[in-house]
Amino acid sequence: MAILSFATDIQAKLRGGDLRTTAVLAAAVFCAVSPLDIPQLLLVLVGAVSCALFQPVKVPGTRRPAKSVAKDLPVDFPMASPQVPVAPIAAYSAPKRRPKTVAAESFPTSLRRSPASAPCGGASPSPWMPQVATPSFQPVVAPTFAAVGWDAQVEELVGSLMPTALNRQAMERLAARVRATVQKLVPEAEVVAFASSACLRGGAFGVAVPDVDVVVSCVPTLLSAKLHGANDKTQAFQQKHAFSRQLEKAALRVFTDRLTATGEFKFRRSAFSADEPKVTLLATEGASAIPLDLAVNSATPLHNAALLTECGRIDARARALILLVRRWARDRGVCHAAKGHLSPYCWTLMAMYFLQVGAEEGDQVLPSLRSFKASSRLAGGSDGEVVATPEGRAPSGKARSVGALFRDFLAFYAGRFQAKTEAVSVRSGRRAAPSPRLPLHVVLGEDGRTREVVPSIEDPFEPTRNLACNVTSLGLARWREEITRAASLLSREGEEASVTELLEPWTPPEQQDAPAKSPSS
Repeated sequence: MAILSFATDIQAKLRGGDLRTTAVLAAAVFCAVSPLDIPQLLLVLVGAVSCALFQPVKVPGTRRPAKSVAKDLPVDFPMASPQVPVAPIAAYSAPKRRPKTVAAESFPTSLRRSPASAPCGGASPSPWMPQVATPSFQPVVAPTFAAVGWDAQVEELVGSLMPTALNRQAMERLAARVRATVQKLVPEAEVVAFASSACLRGGAFGVAVPDVDVVVSCVPTLLSAKLHGANDKTQAFQQKHAFSRQLEKAALRVFTDRLTATGEFKFRRSAFSADEPKVTLLATEGASAIPLDLAVNSATPLHNAALLTECGRIDARARALILLVRRWARDRGVCHAAKGHLSPYCWTLMAMYFLQVGAEEGDQVLPSLRSFKASSRLAGGSDGEVVATPEGRAPSGKARSVGALFRDFLAFYAGRFQAKTEAVSVRSGRRAAPSPRLPLHVVLGEDGRTREVVPSIEDPFEPTRNLACNVTSLGLARWREEITRAASLLSREGEEASVTELLEPWTPPEQQDAPAKSPSS
C-alpha cells in the first residue's frame, strides 16, 4: 500500500510539469529501488502502471451541479416574491430522503379537524393543525309561566320537570349510542342512562350540572385487561390497579376519545378530582343537545334514581319537591360540586330528610329508609349488618301543596336545622347527632382563622361517607346566602311570591353591575 501511494504521488507530480520536482522524485525512486532485486523491481513497475491506468482522471475546475430544492418544498412553503432578488438556492443541497408522511389517524383526536371544519375552497387543513375554540353565546333567563299565583306556578314548573315518554325514549337512544361505541372496546360492558328530570328542556347551568347520567358498568379486572391489553408484565399488576380510581380515569379518557371521534358527542369538562370521576359531554338529539355526565362503575346515579322512583310511589309530592329543590339549587348556582358546593344528590337527600323530620308533629310525608323496599335492599349490609325491610306505615302528611312544602323546606334549613349538632340521615329518618363513624367536615371561615362545621350529609348506602366533605368555605357561605334569600322572598307580607323571581339565574357579584353585552359584541 505504501508503494502504491508513493507511485500515485509521482504521477501527480509528473502531470504538474515541474523539472526540478521530477528530478528529485526520480532520484528518490532510484535510491528506493536500487537495493531491490530484478523480480521485485518488475512487481513495483507493474503495480505502478496498473494504478496509473485504472485511477480515474478528474478535470480541474469542474463541479457537479447541485440539485435544486425548490421542487421538494411544500406548496404552502413561504417563498420570496419574484420581484425581490434573493440568494440562489442552488447552494443548498437537497435532502437525501423525503420527509415521512404521517397519517392523520396517528394524531390525537383533539388535534385533528373534521372535514366539516375545512376552510372555504374544499382544501382540508393539515392534520397537525390544532383546533381553535370559538366562543358561544346563549342567553339564560328566568322561566316565565302562564299560570298566576305561587301554587299554580309551582305546579306548572313541576309538570315541566317530570320525565315523559319522550324523555325515556331519548334516554334509550342515548344509551344505545354510547353502548355501540363502548362495546367495540369492551364487549362485556353494560351502559345505562338515568334522567332525574325532563332532559329535553334547557335552563341555567344546564351544562355545568346535567340531569342525565350515563354509567358504563364492567368488572374491574376485565376492564383493566381490555384497556391495558395482553402484554402487561404480570397479572398482579392488573389486580393492583383494578379497583383504583386510576382505572376509572383511564377508562373515561379512552371512552371519551372514542365518543367524541364519532362526531355525535362534544367534550365539555372533566371532574377527575371528585370521589367518583366523571366527564361532562354534550350529545346531539335532533335539533337540541343533551348535556350528560359519563361515569364508569359509579353507584350514585343508581342510588339517586332508586330514591326518586320510590319517593314518587310513596307520595307524588315528595318527588315533585325534590325536583323543585334541585332546579332551584341549580339555577341559583349552589349545586355545582366541582366549585365546592353541594351536589344535586345532596340536595335530594336534604329534601327527603325534611319530608321525614322537618314537618310539623304528625305531618310526616316520608318514612325512614327501612320502609323503602328497593333502596333498603341496596343499603342492606353496607355497614356490616343486614337491614330488615318491614312494611312501613303510611305517611301521615296532610294534603299540603308542593309550594307550601317548599316554603317549609326553606324555613327548616334557615332556622330549625342545627348544622353543628345534627346530621342529614335519610337512613335513620330522625333528628339526631351524627354517627361516631361519620367524619365531620370543618372549613376555615372567610377571615382565615375561625372554623366552621359544614352540615353533615350521610350517604344512606354507605353510612361512613360524608357527602359534604368537598364543600368549601365559599360553598358554605353561598348555601346560607341562598337559603336566606329564598326564605325572605317567600315570607314577604302583602306581596305574593313569584317563581320567576325565585329562579332568577345567579350571576357572580362582579358581573351583576356590568353592562349587558350584545351577542355581536
